[in-house]
Amino acid sequence: MERGWKQLQRSTGPANPFLSWEWQSAWAAAMGYPAVVVAAPFVDGRFAGLLALQRRQRRGLGQLEFLGQDSGADELDCLLHPEAPPETAARLLQAALNQRHWRLLRLESADAAGALAGLFPGERRERAALLPTLTLPGSLDVLLAGHSANFRSEVRRRRRRFAAHWPQALVECADTPRAIQRALEHLFRLHNLRRAQKDGTGIFESSRIRTFHLRAAGALAAEGVARVYLLRSGDAVLAALYGFEAGTAPARRFLYFQSGFDPAVTPLSPGTVLLSAVIEDCMARGLQRFDFLRGEEPYKFRWTCEGHASVRLLGSRGAAGAVWMRLRREKQRLQRLAA
Repeated sequence: MERGWKQLQRSTGPANPFLSWEWQSAWAAAMGYPAVVVAAPFVDGRFAGLLALQRRQRRGLGQLEFLGQDSGADELDCLLHPEAPPETAARLLQAALNQRHWRLLRLESADAAGALAGLFPGERRERAALLPTLTLPGSLDVLLAGHSANFRSEVRRRRRRFAAHWPQALVECADTPRAIQRALEHLFRLHNLRRAQKDGTGIFESSRIRTFHLRAAGALAAEGVARVYLLRSGDAVLAALYGFEAGTAPARRFLYFQSGFDPAVTPLSPGTVLLSAVIEDCMARGLQRFDFLRGEEPYKFRWTCEGHASVRLLGSRGAAGAVWMRLRREKQRLQRLAA
């Protein structure tokens, strides 16, 4: 399976790391959910397409969902070879639905323009998370020139103030397997510290989640995909930003996955300083787009007003699944009336 999956990845290009063998096999190993992986072969045995799902018990019902859809992944879909027959996506979906022990199909964070989304009409397809995106021009100055004078002034003022307090600070990028695993430990610590300050629980407090990211990011770094940026001064790491590169020219993009910073230096805006530096580095290396991924945090929309939505794809089987779908539609109807 690994060999065929990786061959299929190479045929499609580095479009989405969340569909890669490295990401999804690491998730399956760390979380232990039963995987349902179906492939459609060409005559010569190569994969024409592949769909990776997982089976879980939710609300007392067996549910099929994308493998790794709870990992924070976005724009999920099946993988298709460029020469795959037009019906390949439908064949993959039907093969998955022929599996036993499920009553609900709930595919979250699906690519709205993907092959699977086109197979779910009407009420079986719902708008899901908004994914803000930023088109990158040639430089930070050109980018800021397209924003309000207030935003331009704020970004530059925060960068100057941080530099005045931390004149030795620099941004470094970990992009090799060994370096990225060391850098991730800083990210885990800083993200959890920040969440604790806000009376929340950081996603990296789970040892299984940390194990997953160490394995997945290390493997993706070996493919030139994963990167962790650190804002540091000497031995002190003040902020970290974790993401991935995807696509090929003229559509190369950076996927901003997660970040964290030391709450003790919050007044100096380390998050803004590092984010602006990463955006600047992406432009210097010729990337065309910066994807903030899911989440509608206000700071993202200070950088961009662009974006697109992912979709949720739904299905059911049997009486129990049909009842759940009817109850869901009724709940949504009542919510619309209340609004």
